[in-house]
Amino acid sequence: MRNDVFVALKEVMKVRKVNYKDLAARIDMSESGLKKLMASQDCSISKLDQICDVINIDLGDLFAIAQNSKEPTLKINDKQEALFLKKPIIYHFFTELLSVDGDWKKIASKHRLDKNECLSMLRDLDKVNLIELGEKDRVKLLFKWSDINISAKLGALVSFNIDRAFFEYAQDQFQMEEKTSHGSRGSFYLKKESVLDYLKALDDVQSEFAKRSKREELLYGKENLENITFMTYMASDFRAADYVFTK
Repeated sequence: MRNDVFVALKEVMKVRKVNYKDLAARIDMSESGLKKLMASQDCSISKLDQICDVINIDLGDLFAIAQNSKEPTLKINDKQEALFLKKPIIYHFFTELLSVDGDWKKIASKHRLDKNECLSMLRDLDKVNLIELGEKDRVKLLFKWSDINISAKLGALVSFNIDRAFFEYAQDQFQMEEKTSHGSRGSFYLKKESVLDYLKALDDVQSEFAKRSKREELLYGKENLENITFMTYMASDFRAADYVFTK
């Protein structure tokens, strides 16, 4: 963990355009002494907090940048999945709840949701131990923002309409040659082992950029970043020509 913190610290310094000489002067150290401290990674919390003040980042955010690649995957249980299967909207509500640190009023304002509807969903989430709903309708998250492991059945249910709408939107952007839209299509002939390698490679790319997204949001602020949505499909034995040429 210590190595991750100092790697993150160097990255923040680079983003904030703070060099060793200027930082050393601000914390009453010599430049050589600061470089030695960074290399040895031997630093008290108070000194690290002082450095964070100078480079304008909260100490907690620095730890979050260092830790984000190690965040666990939340595997929901049968009872929790049953709730989501019955009411898919609650799944979407829950994922947004994680992203706003439990501030359900932000979600209500963003999506123009009725207060009573929100409270009903919160009570349902509380019953299956995904959150704790306390006094004055305060939410205590029992999990930090993380990837959520769900079944294919639930995945199809909660993503189908979104996928269809996104596909149509992306197609329109691609046809208008919008800068953020990228379209590609191709066919491979692969043995089974290579198909598995291909799928793993796609997962690895997605995981890498998900981690990068979390780091860059903390480093630069969401408002300064591009909002990217993507979708990838792969189908075996699909013949495009069968859907183009009629017999």
